[in-house]
Amino acid sequence: MTVSPKFRLALVLVVTALTLFTATSLTAQEVLTNDSLVALKKAGLSDSIIISKIKSSQTKFDVSTKGLIGLKNAGLSDQVIEAVVNAGSGSAAPPAAAAPAAPAAAAATATTKETIYHLAGGKYVELNPAASSMETNVSFYSNKSELVLKGRKAQYRVTDKNPVFYSAWGPNEAPLVRMKPGSDHDDRNLKIGGGSFMPFGGTQSFGVRSEDRIDVDAEKDARGLYKMSPKEPLKPGEYAFVLTFGSAAGASGKVYDFGID
Repeated sequence: MTVSPKFRLALVLVVTALTLFTATSLTAQEVLTNDSLVALKKAGLSDSIIISKIKSSQTKFDVSTKGLIGLKNAGLSDQVIEAVVNAGSGSAAPPAAAAPAAPAAAAATATTKETIYHLAGGKYVELNPAASSMETNVSFYSNKSELVLKGRKAQYRVTDKNPVFYSAWGPNEAPLVRMKPGSDHDDRNLKIGGGSFMPFGGTQSFGVRSEDRIDVDAEKDARGLYKMSPKEPLKPGEYAFVLTFGSAAGASGKVYDFGID
């Protein structure tokens, strides 16, 4: 079979066109990096546009501590950095409307491990119990008992003013409270009990006071965990879940603290 020069030329042109199309398609699949986000920020694009770009693109972010600090120093907002953490170093993150699934570790321990998780960026972060103690001050006619936590601030910090937590205990067993800074020491405290003594009687009270509690919305899920979030945005300060096991006996000694910046 003899191939004419015109046919051969046409075949070469078709092959060349297909090759160029394939190469163009491959190069069009842009992969976002930390440097890409810094460039978008310098170009003056808004946070919403940058976040949309993250969600719709393939990504390869450096989400190490150094990488995130670099983004912050470059002027990226917390909302953009959170989208970066959600996307991780893989492909684009799922739509924001999709409910995050509990990780295997949290789901497996939900019925066997009694603890509290903070839902941060689609991930469940286990809170560690704080070192706490009970201190009682007695004067001639009165006494006061306080739950005391070491340090002016909790190590675990939260930027979201409406954080979501998953707890093995309900809101009556582990109420959310606001801690007050100690007046003379490097600590935080919560008044648990007090009373007065009179020659012919007196009054005594013990337990978490209503004025120290933070109202929360609570719902128990299929895993047996209570999803809890404050009814009103939290103000900057120090907070904690204090275990009382549903009684008025005050704190059991287990306290899960966090701070709002």
